[in-house]
This record gives sequence, structure tokens and C-alpha cells, in this order.
Amino acid sequence: MMKKIVLALGTVLLLTGCGPGRWEPFGAFTDPVCMPDGSVSFYQQADDKGTLGTPRATKENCPWNKPQKK
Repeated sequence: MMKKIVLALGTVLLLTGCGPGRWEPFGAFTDPVCMPDGSVSFYQQADDKGTLGTPRATKENCPWNKPQKK
């Protein structure tokens, strides 16, 4: 039974490495970055030329990182 689980997990890991395009990790689950509209972003996708450019998502865009209005 353990061999089947290890084989299944190994297959999943192998296939995730074969995904299309180049994805860059961006932020973290416990410390994410947000788009200008406030939505959370965990990765940045490269453009057609393969460059990442300047990211639009920053930690300052997250609603919980903005100063509270008084």
C-alpha cells in the first residue's frame, strides 16, 4: 500500500514539473501579495517574450496592509 502512495505522489510531482510556461512564485501563503484591486496573487506569469517585467502585485495593495482610516 505504501508503495502505491509513494508512486502516486511521485507521478504527481513529476507531472507538475511539466506544466506549460514559466511560473514564478510570488509572495507566500502566509504573506501574500495583492493586485491593485485587492485580490491575492501567488504567482506571476511571464509575457510572450519570457520576461517577468515589473510586478503589479505588491504587499501594499492588500487591504490588511493599508493604514486604517480614522
